[in-house]
Amino acid sequence: LSFVFRTPNPILAVASERMEPVLYKGDLIVIEGVENAADIHAATKDSEQPGDIIVFHSSTTDDLIVHRAVEKILNDDGNYSFKTWGDNNPSPDAGTINENRVIGRYVDFKVPWVGNVALFFEPLEMKLAFIGLWVVLLLVLELAPSVGKKLKRSDSEASLYK
Repeated sequence: LSFVFRTPNPILAVASERMEPVLYKGDLIVIEGVENAADIHAATKDSEQPGDIIVFHSSTTDDLIVHRAVEKILNDDGNYSFKTWGDNNPSPDAGTINENRVIGRYVDFKVPWVGNVALFFEPLEMKLAFIGLWVVLLLVLELAPSVGKKLKRSDSEASLYK
């Protein structure tokens, strides 16, 4: 999928309510890479043609942010920066997003609620607990037939001596 959509993250779970009512927390969305930042359309959500919803790296964490591009700025170096705004936020985001932090844009395809599964396993502790549960379950399923055979064998041996 990464090759087809030209981005390392072609599928993403929306992690907050900041883009409601277009995208809801838990929606699984499809993202396409953008080869030329000039192709990103920037405008407010209320414009005749709303701006593209872009996905970009946070400047402070490893998180990916999903917000609308509301302004496109051509920098002196020839690169673009974007002013962004979550549709459900009262005001635009502080600062600008340099084009090198943009990983793609939303392609208007989502699967509601499915992203909640990915969000549930986001903390490392949840992933480890889930893996641990699967290991225990597999051990139980693997050992259950041999324990059952031993119990049946001991029942039949006990009936021979009566």
